[in-house]
Amino acid sequence: MDELVPIFEKENLLLYLEAHPDDFIEDNTTAVDMIQAMGSPMVKYLYCASHTFYLGDDVAAMIRYAAPVLAHLHVADTFNHKLGWRYVVNPPGSTARIHQHLNIGEGEVDWEGFFGALAEVGFDGIMTSQVFAYLPDKAVASTRFMRAKIQEYVDKYWKT
Repeated sequence: MDELVPIFEKENLLLYLEAHPDDFIEDNTTAVDMIQAMGSPMVKYLYCASHTFYLGDDVAAMIRYAAPVLAHLHVADTFNHKLGWRYVVNPPGSTARIHQHLNIGEGEVDWEGFFGALAEVGFDGIMTSQVFAYLPDKAVASTRFMRAKIQEYVDKYWKT
């Protein structure tokens, strides 16, 4: 990063880093601290809601902590894997770091806490629906649902 950050700054390029299950950083606080330590306005944080239960336990607290460097959100629901194994995984004994990318309301992410904290910190970055759970025959319906659901939360929490 010591070699890359000066290039990003010279060329005015943004880099968004994301903590991810089974990657080099799985923890929200560690990822945010690393980005802040770089000290560059060109390096920001991408928070993926479907990774919530790997990143920490309190979605609102994690968003508040990340606020100074938070620039992009991936919006999708997931189950809390810490509550027990509730997935069909083959082969048995797989070490895969399981998480879903579901429609809002199909998992256990605290969406009131998520959107409430975003509004509280004045988030004005990029918000992307990132549902991967559906075959092509349901993708359009999922996309429309997610667009409408995200808009409901935006209208509720970002009052003009």
